[in-house]
Amino acid sequence: MSNTNIPVETWRHLLRALLRECSYLPDPVARVNLHAHTLERYRRYAKKQPDLLRQIVLRKSALQQLSLLRRANDGYSKPLEKVLQLAYGRRGKRRQDLIDTFITPSDAVDALDSANVQPVVKQFEDGWKPPSLMVDLLKAQRHNAMITLLNAGYHVKETEPDIPSENIWGKPLAPSRRKNIRTAWYVKARANMFPPLPDAELDVLEGLISGAIPWTPPKRRKAIETVSPHVESDINVASFLIKGPSKEDTFEEYVDGRPHIITRRFMQRLWKRVSCLVPRVKWDSTHKKPTFTWDVIHTGPRVAISMDEKNAWQVFDGVDAQGRKIKEDEPQNEPQQSG
Repeated sequence: MSNTNIPVETWRHLLRALLRECSYLPDPVARVNLHAHTLERYRRYAKKQPDLLRQIVLRKSALQQLSLLRRANDGYSKPLEKVLQLAYGRRGKRRQDLIDTFITPSDAVDALDSANVQPVVKQFEDGWKPPSLMVDLLKAQRHNAMITLLNAGYHVKETEPDIPSENIWGKPLAPSRRKNIRTAWYVKARANMFPPLPDAELDVLEGLISGAIPWTPPKRRKAIETVSPHVESDINVASFLIKGPSKEDTFEEYVDGRPHIITRRFMQRLWKRVSCLVPRVKWDSTHKKPTFTWDVIHTGPRVAISMDEKNAWQVFDGVDAQGRKIKEDEPQNEPQQSG
């Protein structure tokens, strides 16, 4: 091994630490997906043999990923929610893969002439239109207030590129400018899409939330505890007289969150937040197009009750025709039951 490369032992220790933390994740989908993602990244760069500068960047990225997984397994809610979003494709590379799978078939159908099976127009040039599935999802996503509430991404206002007819000098817009506007809109809209999940993973997510799928926290290997001898440090008299006595342990390390005990109730809250970012796709046979529905964190109470028609008058027992409560000294007339 030359001196211009990071030692192999460093990469081996990082890989083992990452895979170990992946096995401790409290979500079954996250354990599988992040384990596969870690191996895929190592195998991809093992064949390329990047230079030293690239190796330093990759090592820093691996350390950041290891820190994220450790804080998630320690019970920090924000890192654990980020790991769940990565696993279920709400952010990161898997989100882009799901978007490619979702809009590529529609893009091919919209961009081809069904008669000649030849491309009608090139991408983003005059006559190009965004995929219909993409537009339908953006319209449904625009009405989902949970995306803004959960701070999961930017709010997409335009479901199609808005191209002005004239420029600031009052002249027709150049074709290259129109193409650039369509390109910028497509890149921004694609980066803010929340694609549907595969049916198998969606069933797992809903089963974990409802409790239909059994869940137990993963067992972690206990670390070897080493007791270091207590060494009294010398007191700097000048610093003591100026600044006073040193502080004991504070809550400074918990400013950005605190670790929680990972229980089913704690996980259900995080699973519910992820579920609100997953669209459910149903086919509308009336309008001949798919419709998208979204989950919500809190559901309102049921205001309707089912009752036998003969006993329905008991619901309004004690009130008059105007809905006011009848006093005890006033005669109460029961409503006549319809024959």
